[in-house]
Amino acid sequence: MQLLLDTLTFLWLIHDDRRLGPLSRRLIQGHADLVLLSAASLWQLAQAPPGPHPAATPTAAEALHWAEASGLQLLPIHTAHLLALERLPPQHHPADRLLLAQAIDTPLTLMSPKASLWGQGCWVVDPRR
Repeated sequence: MQLLLDTLTFLWLIHDDRRLGPLSRRLIQGHADLVLLSAASLWQLAQAPPGPHPAATPTAAEALHWAEASGLQLLPIHTAHLLALERLPPQHHPADRLLLAQAIDTPLTLMSPKASLWGQGCWVVDPRR
């Protein structure tokens, strides 16, 4: 299995958040063949305004450093991913649409707690499991 973490799942992982379930932790920590973080997540983090707790949301550079140090692979955004966006409904957040397009085109299993992403043309695993 090749996993693509959505941004929220990645944040749960780096903060050791209890919402990340035991099955998902096992998949991320060695049962998946490959675990990826999308450049779309870095883009999303780079746009995030600083909040009252800066440690809660890392900068894109911090996230990239953490991902690389943890053995996650970076998934770049390819032209095919952008073209796959045209086949998706417009109701999702732009970063979520790009993650879906990457998961469908590559193909990958997307790990996301967002029910709105389920049933959109790729396998989705709920990270709360």
